[in-house]
Amino acid sequence: MKVEEEVFCLGRGDLEQLFGGALPQGAFIGPDPRRVLALPQAFIRRGEAEDNPAFKQLIPYQLFCFQERFFVYRRGGGVGEGRLAGRLSVGIGGHINREDAGGAHLSAAAYQAALMRERVEELVNAEGVVDRFVGWINDDASAVGRVHLGAVHLGVMPGVEACRALGIRGEGEDIHPLGWWSMTEILAQGERFEQWALLAVELVARMDWSPLGDSRC
Repeated sequence: MKVEEEVFCLGRGDLEQLFGGALPQGAFIGPDPRRVLALPQAFIRRGEAEDNPAFKQLIPYQLFCFQERFFVYRRGGGVGEGRLAGRLSVGIGGHINREDAGGAHLSAAAYQAALMRERVEELVNAEGVVDRFVGWINDDASAVGRVHLGAVHLGVMPGVEACRALGIRGEGEDIHPLGWWSMTEILAQGERFEQWALLAVELVARMDWSPLGDSRC
């Protein structure tokens, strides 16, 4: 019998204490992931976690940009989450599981390794990006959103050639690259995008670029 995946979760009450009250809705700036990882941790069978809003499943959500354009793709009918089939997105995301932790506790280094694992599983030629944590996504308005918390990371591409080489890994999920879109183009077709993608782009529009110097998107 197949063993059900155990996914990384954080107690809603612990998160609210760290964030200073009820979790904000939508896209927002908040504590660095390292502070979140210092909270009590739990690995819960995914089926149980999906039905327990007392916990939030942490989902690192990565998007990639260069010169004010974002890498956009379309999800096909074979994606794991049926509700996302056919939607456009800018984000690569996935659960963190017990194997990522390598033990009982997920360290900051293991979190970064899980971030890279997801990137390598879904994309080809995604090396050399300048990674930056941007903020958080929370949407308690839906049953799915009530049990997930997105940690948004931005990967700034190092140059034009890197952008041309970036692609979807063929043996990965049913997703199809659509090229590099401006924020204006994304917002103009917002009804075609998954909600988290739009919220992530909103966060990038508000971020402070000074620590990245000349690497500005």
